[in-house]
Amino acid sequence: MANTLKVNSLAELVAIRAAESAPYFTVGSKKWFANQLEDKRNGQKYRFVIRDTGKAYEGFAADKANDKINLVEREVELSIRNFRVFVETSVIEGVTDLDWDPEVAQPNGQKLANKAVSAIMDSDFGKVGTCFVGSGFAPLSRASGHLASITSEDLYGFVDPNVEAILTSNGQQFVPVNAPDMYSKGLLGKFHGAEYRSQRFFPSVIISAAAKTQYDAATVTSYTAGTSYDTIVLGATTLTAKITKGTPVFIEGVYACDTVGDPTSMLHAFVVLEDATPSSNAVTIKVAKVDMAGEGTRDIAKADGSAWTALTLASAKVSIPEAGTYYMGIVRANGAFEFETLSKLPAAGADYKKATVGALNVHENRLVDIEAMTDNTRWDLPCLAGTVEPRAVSMILVK
Repeated sequence: MANTLKVNSLAELVAIRAAESAPYFTVGSKKWFANQLEDKRNGQKYRFVIRDTGKAYEGFAADKANDKINLVEREVELSIRNFRVFVETSVIEGVTDLDWDPEVAQPNGQKLANKAVSAIMDSDFGKVGTCFVGSGFAPLSRASGHLASITSEDLYGFVDPNVEAILTSNGQQFVPVNAPDMYSKGLLGKFHGAEYRSQRFFPSVIISAAAKTQYDAATVTSYTAGTSYDTIVLGATTLTAKITKGTPVFIEGVYACDTVGDPTSMLHAFVVLEDATPSSNAVTIKVAKVDMAGEGTRDIAKADGSAWTALTLASAKVSIPEAGTYYMGIVRANGAFEFETLSKLPAAGADYKKATVGALNVHENRLVDIEAMTDNTRWDLPCLAGTVEPRAVSMILVK
């Protein structure tokens, strides 16, 4: 097949394919650190600050002794991460029979997006405020209803392809919506105020009958705050069943907070980050970090608005969803997810080009080996990505 596209347009072609394959990054995200990523090395950390809102009181007269509180800033840390693909072609092949779009740009743009999205989704896993479980559209409806009650931002959902299959097999449909071509891939439509897209890389969650019975009889033995994640030790008279990654653990009386730290009517979802097997009728599970202290920054609270502590969580009863196989998704408010890419990444001595498509910058660096007559090209997607406001994110599990 004749080469109908010039090599110097490859960066744009790869960027187009990557943008089409990465709506998880580009839809419903914000650039919170715009124009701050220059001259930073890979791995440079950024801190997203959630400011404490303080506390509200009723009445005209202020109580100077008690009304004032020390405002606490909560920091969510993200690092610049780079994803890349590399291609070597012969110079002769490049000017004769290589069709660049289907043979090079499409697969490499897709590969670049797949790697980036799956890696970020994995490191972001479990960073949610609530989880809604059930059949059909019910979890989706409850998730968007909850988020709409705590934020005025637009809502966006991403669900495992099996969720779409389950919903449509029952004759249920999303309301069709229009979107630009680069954002239309996997677009399912709108339901209950949220715009949904099909998204790979969510794990399925399997809860056994034994796990349901045993964990519903368990209590919290201890809660420990960590650097990267928190750990909860659960214990019961009989606790032998494995608890699987993605299982939401609900603790009695521990309510999810809204985006200003006030308790909602929904229990907080402590999502298990990796499979855990009990020993001696106790199990240690890893969960995403939780803020208990700040008045306006906290993730959890008691129903009356008072604070939980690691000590007061001890002996609290827990529960998990009914036994079965569940397929996952999330619904998030616009801006709960940060995504932006570096604006430049030239390699010394290489022919450098940048392509911008929507929110994505893809960087191309090419070197020709004269002796071997090979064209060596790599495309990079250096980005800052991740959830910065987990309270505005709900997980959904569809059975």
